[in-house]
Amino acid sequence: MAGGARAGQVQRSSAALRSVASQVPFTAHRANFSSKRVLRQDARVEAPSRVVVVRAEQADLTGLTPGHPYPWEEDFDLLGDKVKEVTDQLLPDLRGCNIWLFQVGMMGSGKSTVGKMLANTLKYAFFDTDSVIELAHDKKPVSQIFAEEGQDYFRQCESQIIKELSPYRNLVISTGGGAVLKPQNWGYMHLGIVAWLNGDTELLARRVAKDGIEKRPLLAADAPEGADMQQVAKTKLDALLEDRRKYYENADVVVTLEGYGKDLEDGAPTAAVMYRLLTAINDKVQAKKREQAERMNFTIEGADQLKTMRTMDSPAGGLQLDGNQAP
Repeated sequence: MAGGARAGQVQRSSAALRSVASQVPFTAHRANFSSKRVLRQDARVEAPSRVVVVRAEQADLTGLTPGHPYPWEEDFDLLGDKVKEVTDQLLPDLRGCNIWLFQVGMMGSGKSTVGKMLANTLKYAFFDTDSVIELAHDKKPVSQIFAEEGQDYFRQCESQIIKELSPYRNLVISTGGGAVLKPQNWGYMHLGIVAWLNGDTELLARRVAKDGIEKRPLLAADAPEGADMQQVAKTKLDALLEDRRKYYENADVVVTLEGYGKDLEDGAPTAAVMYRLLTAINDKVQAKKREQAERMNFTIEGADQLKTMRTMDSPAGGLQLDGNQAP
């Protein structure tokens, strides 16, 4: 009876997820289906601007860090130009391919922030699977859903969202870091491009401790009272990464969150991470194009010796059968 109740609960949540998806304020065409099957756009919502990177009015740009390997990351004007350059090259070849920012990222990797900026730049729609699950459960936070329903139930909901989003195109989807644990999820995600936002656990621990470890159910569980939350977060992140690394390494592209110069402690700025991600995706797409072109560049040896492509008579065709042989 418990199993039947759980199955019914997941089915009801699945229906709720579909209801939430039907209300999103943007358009996403379903691949290889009638154009009538779309997520309708709310007329009151304005289309996102293409502008992504802007210079702050009070920014201190008196000098760049000497020896910075990517100096444009400290000059937002130059970074904006480079974002436009790579985007203009990528978009025609991307052809609406989904980008799974499950940036197979660990918690604290900034998946949602980078994902929104990337979607804005590519003129894609953005989904965060955690947010969709929360909406389907009357806006309960993920931590509460974990506490009330358990991790297995949460992962089932997550897989249902991934399944239902995968046929659509022009999407950037940010998933939870645990989405990589189910093989069926990979089957859907690899229909698009999967990116891993790879950050040092020390950096991720600082971020989640600052944001509030109680929002991260896998980190907050069994945390000793009065303990150093940053150290607790790092210890658990190290263990999670050890368990999941073999799955994360199946990602199509890997993008580092490492910062340089003034960003050494806090990690690379969001705009810089997005540029790195765009560049990695573009490199992957262009490599695929070159591979396809090489496969098309072939010759048939001895083709000049073929007089005709028409079917030739069999040498045995003129033999006569004797009376005792079956025709």
